[in-house]
Amino acid sequence: MAMTHSTSANPKKIGPPVWWSPELLPWRLLHRFLDQLEAGHRPYIKVTPKSVPELYDFQAQDVEFLWALLDDLDRQYHMLTIKRARVTSQQEPYDNAQIYFLPDKEPIVREWLKRPALDPYAITWAHELQRVADKFEDAGNALVNRHVRAKGMSAAQVVRAFARIGDELQQPMSLRALSARCFAGDSKFLEPHESLVRALYPTLSQRLQLRPVMLVVHLGQPLTHLLFVENQDTFLMLAHANLPGITVVYSAGFRGSAARVREPGRAVFSFLNPNGDIAEFKQAWFDEQPRWLHVSFWGDLDYAGMAILKALRQSFTQLQAWRPGYEPLLQRLNSGLGHAQASGVKSPQSDPDITGCEYADTVLLPAIRREQGYVDQEAITLHELLSDQQNIPI
Repeated sequence: MAMTHSTSANPKKIGPPVWWSPELLPWRLLHRFLDQLEAGHRPYIKVTPKSVPELYDFQAQDVEFLWALLDDLDRQYHMLTIKRARVTSQQEPYDNAQIYFLPDKEPIVREWLKRPALDPYAITWAHELQRVADKFEDAGNALVNRHVRAKGMSAAQVVRAFARIGDELQQPMSLRALSARCFAGDSKFLEPHESLVRALYPTLSQRLQLRPVMLVVHLGQPLTHLLFVENQDTFLMLAHANLPGITVVYSAGFRGSAARVREPGRAVFSFLNPNGDIAEFKQAWFDEQPRWLHVSFWGDLDYAGMAILKALRQSFTQLQAWRPGYEPLLQRLNSGLGHAQASGVKSPQSDPDITGCEYADTVLLPAIRREQGYVDQEAITLHELLSDQQNIPI
């Protein structure tokens, strides 16, 4: 049967035949051949009712037409080599025929099937994972589709590093210690992959020692107002000012927002003024209903600061944006004294949409969106902060 097709002098530019369709047998078989290649096997199939049922479905299929399509890929496109078996008059001409796919045609077939080549990293990953699967409690299933990359390490080295975790967790240790021991001394590598470690080793991971959150505190007298501050310079400015009634906590970005920060033993405090009532502070901190009259956050007037505010509200549900700090920042932003969001100085930030704090959601976030700018809290001096405040700035 003669087939109409398009060709080119450059084999990489060969287009598919005019009959090409996902509904036809060649589409499925070529996918199968690519599967075999990716698994490291020779791409081959022997024609039987089980392997190619379409050629034996005489009522629903035009089997002669389908066989002619495969023959076309052999004779005209030279993608297949078909070796026919000896058959009797009662058999089909393709019974037990052996069809071999020619690997040098892989780029063309991938183009036809819109199936990009597998990353060599993924191929090595799968091979090494299969080799060490017995090292994992879940047989490595959590890593099958998670091709984790580590700078300076090959795919095989990364897989073997994950496989060493089980041996290391024979004794309790922190996630950072585990990471440093398994991943070339990098203590932070596993931080974004803790859930993966727990999936790979659901029993042994119970030996992971939770890392407590460390917070620096300047105690106020009395303990009436708890104020989280994002940046170190501003925290120290307020701590040295020793504002009456305001306990200042350096949250250092998101550290203060950890869900476990309100659980006894999950937070470690360093006090700038240990002469204050530390016991009363800790009791108030860990109480289900904190006894502070006010809990606030002051950070940069940007999306990241608003995201920290939102996250902190998960631990302190009554927390609000601190107006005395944000009002002067807002004035600078509205006066054109902010820096552009796309200035290149900061990493791209995502709009948190809503924080749960009415002042932040109705005033601060709309201003950031409108002005397309940010102002960092270090822009405000203590004199500016207190200039309009006669009493404790709550």
